[in-house]
Amino acid sequence: MDDLYERHCLADPLFYDEPVRAERPDDRFAAATAPLPPGWRRQEHGGWVNLRPPGARLPEQGWKVHVSATTDEAGRVIDQVLAYCLEHELTWKFLRSPATVLAANSKYADRRSSGKLITLYPEDEARLVRVLDDLSTLLKGVQGPYVLSDLRYGEGPLYLRYGSFVERYCTDGHGERVPAMLGPDGEPVPDTRGTVFAVPDWVPVPEVVAAQQAADAEREAAGSDTEFPFEVSKALHFSNGGGIYLATDRRDGRKVVLREARPHAGLDAARRDAVQRLHSERRVLEALDGLDFVPALYEYRQVWEHHYLVEEYIEGERLEEVFTRTCPLARPEPDEAELAEYTAWALDVVDQVSGMLATLHRRGLVFGDLQPNNILVRPDGRCALVDFEITFPAEDGTAPPLGTPGFVSPRARRGTAVDAYALAALRLYLFLPVNQLLGLDSGKAELAGREIERRYPVPPGFGAETAAALHRAAGGTLPPGATERHRADDGHGQAPAWPQEPATDTAAWRPVLDSLAEGILAMATPERTDRLFPGDIAQFGPGHGGLGLAHGAAGVLYALRACGRPVPPEHTEWLLTRTNAAPDLPAGLYDGLTGIAWTLARLGALEEAGALVDRLLATAPPADPGLGSGRAGIALGLLDLAGALGRDQLAEQALALGHQLAAEERAPRLRGLLDGWTGQASLFLRLHEHTGEPRWLAAAEAALGRELDGADISDGMLFLLEDRHHRKLPYLAAGGVGTAGVIAELARRTGEDRLPARFAEATAAAGRGCLPELVAASGLFEGRAGLMLHQLRTGRRAQAERHLRLLEWQVMAHRGHLVFPGRRTMRLSADLATGAAGILAVLHEAVLGPVPLPGITDLPRP
Repeated sequence: MDDLYERHCLADPLFYDEPVRAERPDDRFAAATAPLPPGWRRQEHGGWVNLRPPGARLPEQGWKVHVSATTDEAGRVIDQVLAYCLEHELTWKFLRSPATVLAANSKYADRRSSGKLITLYPEDEARLVRVLDDLSTLLKGVQGPYVLSDLRYGEGPLYLRYGSFVERYCTDGHGERVPAMLGPDGEPVPDTRGTVFAVPDWVPVPEVVAAQQAADAEREAAGSDTEFPFEVSKALHFSNGGGIYLATDRRDGRKVVLREARPHAGLDAARRDAVQRLHSERRVLEALDGLDFVPALYEYRQVWEHHYLVEEYIEGERLEEVFTRTCPLARPEPDEAELAEYTAWALDVVDQVSGMLATLHRRGLVFGDLQPNNILVRPDGRCALVDFEITFPAEDGTAPPLGTPGFVSPRARRGTAVDAYALAALRLYLFLPVNQLLGLDSGKAELAGREIERRYPVPPGFGAETAAALHRAAGGTLPPGATERHRADDGHGQAPAWPQEPATDTAAWRPVLDSLAEGILAMATPERTDRLFPGDIAQFGPGHGGLGLAHGAAGVLYALRACGRPVPPEHTEWLLTRTNAAPDLPAGLYDGLTGIAWTLARLGALEEAGALVDRLLATAPPADPGLGSGRAGIALGLLDLAGALGRDQLAEQALALGHQLAAEERAPRLRGLLDGWTGQASLFLRLHEHTGEPRWLAAAEAALGRELDGADISDGMLFLLEDRHHRKLPYLAAGGVGTAGVIAELARRTGEDRLPARFAEATAAAGRGCLPELVAASGLFEGRAGLMLHQLRTGRRAQAERHLRLLEWQVMAHRGHLVFPGRRTMRLSADLATGAAGILAVLHEAVLGPVPLPGITDLPRP
C-alpha cells in the first residue's frame, strides 16, 4: 500500500484530500494568530504559516535552517523562535497546528521532510552563522525527529541544507513535477530532498557547514565493525519510523533481518514513536520464543541514535506476492484445475493463520496487524507471522494505534476481535480482494460472497459465510461505509442498479449514464480554490494537478461535454480563473496548459483558449518527449488547436516538434502511451493523417519497435515494465494495452501484413491481457475501463461487455447517484484518469458512440 494514499485519507472519509485539512480550525498554535509588529506579513500555505518582516529581501535560494521538536515541545519551541525572529527580523515559517505536526511525523508521513517543524531563511552566510549560534543556545536540550535530508548542527535540534527559498518546479528524471532551484546556468534543476544530506557540486560550502561535515566524518571514522557488524544487502521496507533490511552478520555469516527505529519519528495514533514500538516488539518476541511461526530474536542493538532488532531471516515470500502471482482470477481464462488447486492452497493458508492466531490468543496476546504483507509463505508452504510492533495484551482495553486499511474495522478494535476481523478480511482477500471497498460500501461483502461462490470450487455457503464472518467480527454487522452514511439521511432518490444487459440495450444503460454524469456534478466544490472535483492525490502535488486533463477540472468538464452533458458556466469560469492565477503551470497535454487550452476550445471558450496557447508558446518546450507531459502531447494539442482556433501556424509548430522528436530519438524516462515511445508514435500517426507523408508511418513503426524492445510477454499477456516500482503493467496509460492500441491504428494504415511479426504477437498478447476478471481499479488510465476501451476499439465487443458487467464490483451510490472509487480504491474519484469521468467516457462509447480522447482514441477509424 502506498503511504501517500493513506495520508490523503485522513481529512475526508469520501474523498482524497490534503492531510492538513484533517486539523480542526480552532486547533492552532498561538503563534499562528499572535499579533505582529507593523509591517510584518503573515501568509498560510499547505499547513505552514509564513512570517516575513518589513522590507525583507531574500535571495532566490540559499542555506535554510530547520528546527525539529517533539509534539509535546512544538508549541513552546515555536513561541521561542517567534520571539527571536521578531527581534532579529528574520523570515521564517512553521507548522500551524499540533495535528499538522503529528501528521508530519507519523509513521506514514514523508520521511524526507519529517522533523521539519520550523524553517528559517538567513539571507547570507553571516546571518546563517549567527542564527545557528543563537538558536543552539536558545533551544539547548530540545529533542526532535532527525531530519534525514539535512546536516545536523551540533547535538541540538538544528538542521541545515541548501535549497530554493521560492516556490519553483521542474521535471525530474522520472518525468515527475518536483520542487526546483536554479542551477549554475540559471536553468531550473530538481531541488532534491532525499534521505541523505548532499550539497550540489556547484554550491560553495560555508565554513560552518564544512566544519560540521568534518566533525561528522571524524565521529563515523571512530566507529567500528563491532558497533554495527552487519552488511546490508537489501532494503525490504521503509516508513517514517525506520527501515527493514536484509543483512548478513559478518561475525558468523548468517542472514538476518534488521528492524530499525528512529527516535521521535513514525508516530502512531497513541503518539508512540518507532522506538517505543520496537521495544514493545522486543518484549513480544522474547515472550514467544520457540514458536516456529515467529522469527527468533537474536539481539537488540543501538547504533548512535538508531535502534535495531536483529531477527531470524525466514525464507519465503510475502503472502501478497504469492497471491498476486497465483490468483487465478488475475490470469486469462483459468481452467477448473487451476481454480481447484488455488482454492485448496488458499483454504490451507486461512487454516494455518487461524491456528497461529489461536496460539497467540492462548498466550494472552493479540497480533494486531494481520494483513498479507505481514504473513510469509515458506517454500514448503508453511506460513509465518512477521511485524509484531503493535501486538498487545488481549485484556488491553485500548484500540491498536495503527492498522492496515481493509483489514481493520471501527467496530472490531478491542481484544481478540481485532484479529478475528482481520482473519475474516484475509479470507475475503484471498478469493476476491475488495477489502478496501468495505470502508465506502459495506454491501460489497455480500456481493463478493456471491461472486466467490460463482467462480471457485469452495464448499457450499462459503461465500455467504465469508461475509457473515466479517459481520460477526464487527460486532454483529459491518459498520455502514462512507457512502452509506451519507446516503441514509441526504433525502436523495435511489441510484439505479448496475445492469447486466448488453450495452446495446440503451434503455437499460441510459439511466446509468445519466446517474454517473449527475454524480460527477454533485461532487463539484466550486468554493474551493485548489480543486473543482475530487480525484487522485496527484491533484495535490507540485504542478497544480487540480486543473489538468488527467486529474483536474479540465478532464472532467471535457468528459461531460463530449458525452453530451451540460457544463455549468461557473465551472468553466472556475477553470479559467484558477488557470490564470497559477503562475507555474506545466506545459503538457494531460498535466498542464496544452490540455487546458484544448479543453477550453471544446467548451466554446475560443478566445480564452487562444490566450493560453500564447502563454504556452512563450515558454520553452520541456525536455520530456512524451504524450502526457512532454513535447509529443504539446504537438498533438497544437495540431488540434490550429483548426479550432483558425491559426495555421500552430500546425506548423506541431510539425516542427514532430520532426524534432523523430530526428533526436530521445529515450523517454518511462514507458507506455502517456510517457513512453508509444505516445510519440501516436503523434506521428496524427502527423501522417495531417500531411499524408509516409515518413510519419515509418517514424511511428520505429517508435513502437523501441517500446516493444522493453516489453515482456508473460503467460501470453503483454506487459510494460515500470521502472520506479518494478511493476509489470497491462494497462492503458503505461502498459501493454496502450501500446497495442497504437499498433492497431498503425496496422489500419499500413496493412497488418506489412508490420513485423512481433507487432501482431504484441497485439494478440495485449488482447489476452484484457481477459483476467480481477482488476484492482476501475479507472481509465490504470484499471478496468481502460481495458474495456481497448476491447471496444479493437472489435472485441463481447469481451468488453464482460468488463462492463464486472464494473458492478466497484460501482457504488453517493447522494442518489452512481460513483466509483479512484486509485487504491479507498476514496471516490471524479477525474478522467482514475475516476467517474473516465468511466463515463468509456461507458458512453460502449452504449452510444465514441468519445475522442487526445492521443488515445482520437485517431479516425475506417
